[in-house]
Amino acid sequence: MHPLPSAGAGYLDDLYARFLKDPLSVDPSLWTLFAPYAEKASTGGLSTSIGGDGRLAVACERLTAAWRTHGHLAAALDPLDLRLPPGHPELSPAAHGVTEADLDSPVGGTTPRALQDRLKRAWGGRFTAEVMHLDDPAARDWLIDAVEGGVYADPTIEERRDRLDALLAADAMETFMNKRLPTNKRFGIEGLESLIVLLEAIVGDAARSGMDKALIAPMHRGRLTLITRLVGKPLTAAFSELLGTPQVPEGTEASSDVPYHLGFTGERAFADADGMEHRIRLTMPSNPSHVEIVSAVTLGKTRATLDLRRRDGEAAPEGKVLPLLIHTDGAFAGQGVIAEMLQLAALPAYGVGGSVHVLVNNQLAFTVKPEHGRSSRHPSDVAKAIGAPVIHVSAEDVDACARAGRIALAYRQRFGRDILVDIVGFRRRGHNELEEPMFTEPVRYTRIAETDATPGRYAAACVADGVISEMETSALVERHWSVLDRAFDAAKTYKPNAADRLQGRWSSLSVRGEGEAPVTGLDAARLRRLAEASVAVPEGFALNPKIARQWRDRLDSLDDGVNFATAEALAFASLLEEGKAVRLTGQDSRRGTFSQRHAVVFDQKTGREHTPLAAVASTPHLATFADSPLTEEACMAFEYGISITDPDALVCWEAQFGDFANGAQAVIDQFLVAGDDKWLRQSGLVLMLPHGLEGGGPEHSSARPERFLQMAARNNFSVLACGSPANLFHALRRQILAPWRRPLVMLTAKSGLRHGEAVSKLAEMGSDTRFRPVIDDGEVPAGARKVVLTAGKLSFDLAAARRERGIGDIALIRVEELYPVPETEIAAILERHPGADVVWAQEEPENMGAWRHLAPHLARILDGLRASGARATYVGRDAAPSPAVGWGVWHRAEQAAVIDTALA
Repeated sequence: MHPLPSAGAGYLDDLYARFLKDPLSVDPSLWTLFAPYAEKASTGGLSTSIGGDGRLAVACERLTAAWRTHGHLAAALDPLDLRLPPGHPELSPAAHGVTEADLDSPVGGTTPRALQDRLKRAWGGRFTAEVMHLDDPAARDWLIDAVEGGVYADPTIEERRDRLDALLAADAMETFMNKRLPTNKRFGIEGLESLIVLLEAIVGDAARSGMDKALIAPMHRGRLTLITRLVGKPLTAAFSELLGTPQVPEGTEASSDVPYHLGFTGERAFADADGMEHRIRLTMPSNPSHVEIVSAVTLGKTRATLDLRRRDGEAAPEGKVLPLLIHTDGAFAGQGVIAEMLQLAALPAYGVGGSVHVLVNNQLAFTVKPEHGRSSRHPSDVAKAIGAPVIHVSAEDVDACARAGRIALAYRQRFGRDILVDIVGFRRRGHNELEEPMFTEPVRYTRIAETDATPGRYAAACVADGVISEMETSALVERHWSVLDRAFDAAKTYKPNAADRLQGRWSSLSVRGEGEAPVTGLDAARLRRLAEASVAVPEGFALNPKIARQWRDRLDSLDDGVNFATAEALAFASLLEEGKAVRLTGQDSRRGTFSQRHAVVFDQKTGREHTPLAAVASTPHLATFADSPLTEEACMAFEYGISITDPDALVCWEAQFGDFANGAQAVIDQFLVAGDDKWLRQSGLVLMLPHGLEGGGPEHSSARPERFLQMAARNNFSVLACGSPANLFHALRRQILAPWRRPLVMLTAKSGLRHGEAVSKLAEMGSDTRFRPVIDDGEVPAGARKVVLTAGKLSFDLAAARRERGIGDIALIRVEELYPVPETEIAAILERHPGADVVWAQEEPENMGAWRHLAPHLARILDGLRASGARATYVGRDAAPSPAVGWGVWHRAEQAAVIDTALA
């Protein structure tokens, strides 16, 4: 027996009383102290005698808490029973002092034996949950009641018939494809057919609860079955894709993608208990093989949908729109983008009212066993970092799978937070249909071969329970096969009559590059008014004195020269006033990495926030300026999702330094630069990447323009290196006013933000003005000895050196748009310098920057102008493996050499 702590009897009485009422209300270290004591003495002190009823009551409370905490370790989740549950010592009554003789003793209306049996059924079967890590007692207790109270555990006959139909449809689809398309890679759903039931339970309850839209982040596993059965894609179109028929009309310029990457939007109807139908629109976006990124994209699409509804006056759109994110075990546990994405859940600029995550647990990642693929016990454990509850369910128990989905949906709707369902199954045919899993998993796949498929077993159970007859079951199977046969025959001659692009909100836009961007300039009076509005604060607002001085300079400089920060603010303000949404997120973006933006300011006395540009917007919910977490991949994917959903929003993601965009390289490669080419989905996302070699070292210098330029083709995006604030203004406005959407990569200024020459006249943004891809040299307009083409900050360095050295025969031409290459504009300028040497000067190493991309373009231009075969030459740093040197002395020496050579 533990000794009593040295404390007053009244204090101990109070603790003991609280412990008997709710053990979780006192420190767990006191549980073993209180357990041996039977009851309060009449004097109010604790008795030292052991009384059976009191002792057993405490033991039963501890046993209950143990099952709620550790019960998932005793749950038999593996349908193959190869991975036995580890259990936990505290799940035994004996661990809490309950002897064999105590098991049938009455306590609290039950007995320890009956309690143990009830807890084991609730937490230790084919269905369990992890909920005790939740901070919110109401959410935790609601889930405990749902698990222990058997919520949704007793399906009706009609519900079981619907679930059987879903299983038989999935089984028919997979079996049909195995027979008709045996050499196609499809990533079938076999071994996890119950996933269909789980997802239909979620979507069905969502529709019946009044939700009208679900955005579903897909994964490869069972993709074709899910997109046809769950989302409603026509089987004929799906089979046509599998047969290799291009799903775009002839002549469409697109690369397309493999069938298990393609998305679809459909509509389903679900009847309630009264027979009334409730319709819900389901969208499954396209995705690349780096599939987990699509979850963050889907969250962005969800957020855009919610923001659009708010602008339309809908008060609580979260209750109408469901983000349903499907993952696989190896990727969920292993991909860093998952941890990044989860951290977005409760942030103001990223929240979507909670997501339902479904983790498709194959218990194997390609050929990697869990013990080699993760250190956590469950693949879902990362979700607990944000306090998300986790429901685990075996795919063997079809009705438990549906129950898990329904509880998850109800939790999300009630509490507006993330929840995860981990459905544990197996892959019957290996990673894909062409793989030989016996190479690495002989024991597992021997057991799989001996295990009957879930649809057949569930059908037999339904027949045995009188839910359906064998004849009706056979009729269902025949009906599904008949539908598949007809669809497959029709697929052989199926041809789409229109490309799936530019529909709905996008219907007023044209195919990328068709048409011309309108004039983006504004009259001077409006520009001045917007400039004043962009720095306005409420009366009595204690603005930081340094910002106040900076903003006074902004207004005073309108006549002398507009800098980058002012030009950007004018672009944002003008679009907001015109009813367009503006969203800028990134690391430290509200202030700006270089303390130049101050889109949000803070009262120096109260800390109250104020966003001047929000007051300019024509309607509420148009302006979003937010700091992001210190991540890139999930954040950029989120913004991409917004950009492909709302064509009327200027969506900008800013890197703290341009170099940091490489943390999101997979998003850039697989979505941003190729999304329109693969999936016919335009994006107007702007990447604002601070760029410029200024002695900051390898990770604070280069936004790696060469990587973007290497991927440039078919006018797929624009790459700018603006030295002109006016061009920044026009580029941002052009991005949303053009008749099409395409991504914009901006190599934005660093030192140029405060450079004396990096300014523009207000007239350069005035009426009838637009973006200028090339800026000519007004000081040497013709007949130069040498023409130096350059971009970005280097142009100002060269201009200053030319002025200091009194050089008058070298023309400095600023190329502001690196892609699409403005060949016509460059040619027109070079034509005025017929005998000049042509040089491309850059500050990046020779194997980086724009040189290798521009060299063939410059050769083509010169071939058209000169018969001598003249070629442009390179001036810049030597090729190097690192973007920049680290020591300031080295940097200055290299920079001086570049300038000297260019001006020689």
